[in-house]
Amino acid sequence: MAEYKKENVNDIFRKINALTELSEKAVADMESTPRKIKSVVTWDDEGNRVRKPIDEHKESKAYNINKLEDSGMKYSYNDIMVKPAILSMIEHRAECNPFDENGKLPLFTAPMDSVVNKDNFELFEKNGIIPILPRTESLENRLKFAYEGKWAAFSLKEFEDEFTIADAKSELGVKTIRVLIDMANGHVARLYEAVRKAKGVYDDHIEIMVGNIANPETYRVCVESHVDYVRVGIGGGQGCTTSSNVAIHYPMASLISEIYWIKQEYIEKGINEKELPKIIADGGIRNYSDVIKAIGALGADYVMIGSVFSMMLESAAYKMMDRSIGHKSLHLKFPIERYENLRCENGFWKGNYTDEFVDKMKLSGHKVEKYNHDIGRLEAKFYGMASKAGQIAMKGKKVHTSEGIEKTLPVTYTIATWVENMTDYLRSAMSYTNCRNLKEFKPNNVDCVIISPQTQKSINK
Repeated sequence: MAEYKKENVNDIFRKINALTELSEKAVADMESTPRKIKSVVTWDDEGNRVRKPIDEHKESKAYNINKLEDSGMKYSYNDIMVKPAILSMIEHRAECNPFDENGKLPLFTAPMDSVVNKDNFELFEKNGIIPILPRTESLENRLKFAYEGKWAAFSLKEFEDEFTIADAKSELGVKTIRVLIDMANGHVARLYEAVRKAKGVYDDHIEIMVGNIANPETYRVCVESHVDYVRVGIGGGQGCTTSSNVAIHYPMASLISEIYWIKQEYIEKGINEKELPKIIADGGIRNYSDVIKAIGALGADYVMIGSVFSMMLESAAYKMMDRSIGHKSLHLKFPIERYENLRCENGFWKGNYTDEFVDKMKLSGHKVEKYNHDIGRLEAKFYGMASKAGQIAMKGKKVHTSEGIEKTLPVTYTIATWVENMTDYLRSAMSYTNCRNLKEFKPNNVDCVIISPQTQKSINK
């Protein structure tokens, strides 16, 4: 039997790289051909396949071979999957850290009152998700949260009135105000004028999130205006009908990817990444897989989620029990405060009455059992903030043609269950791609593949 020399992974990759190196003559021959070859495919030390430019820019960085824009087509989350590294040095997903420097998952709640409010805000924080107080809360509460360094949403006019005029820097100390200018159309020039004014007043004492945008080149406007975070994506959310009715859209996978590579251009020019707007993928997230694609394969810094969070038991959405009398179906408000130890089994909820509720019933002359009550199916009322219901919630009345819809969604998980799954799945994806932290888990190191419709059907369980 033949004896094989034991080699480490770096030795193997050195040999692979040696096989792909081109001689100076070969490069010259390529450049002299009518169809100039601008780059060569190679591998880096970790085994990731990259494309290196072959031109006068000898110091240019190697770019990932799977830049989606190179194909000329535009893609959605459904069209792509993440490709594992050739070899991974990570033996267990526990070695991977899916949290940012503040110990949070790279996730924001959408600023929707069927997701988050002042009552469950802290619960999202405790579970590693960054919440944003929606515009349905009072202006007083939103200002209080913003000045405490928590994210709160404001209309453009509210932002102009509260953050672009008075100089309150002396009152801030070392605190950072965090403000989302919550607009459906993030391409309005007035928005960026307001951002520049606020930065002139508060300087580094304010962090500003804008959006939504659906043109990759608008990211350059965000850079020049000193925006801190930008929401990307229009018309992709479950509660939004802008794309279907107004025809405004840019497929999410391509949009995130193209903005990411524009961001890399600035970094290559020497601009510190911390000074560039962070990319938030907003809309169209249906499952854990989409979050992983948005961050690892496409380059989003964060993902913003609405409907998936609305389906959590603890969301701010109006919850209903599905009941029936005879053949008539009834929806009754679910009194969540009566229960504890709630759990979902095959779509049906069970729970125990709280001691407080048991005592209350005893005082009224009713004897109730504390444990294992069959609650049945639960549903959440969800709507886009541009829907009729969303407009009424924010402004007290419908003010313009709706660009959103209302629907009921099944409630099948708790926030703790969802977060545990998301954390484990993200760690697993990072281990497959040989990435130990979120900074590594980016398109510079992670490849994606474009899949056929038949592949989509076969893998979407």
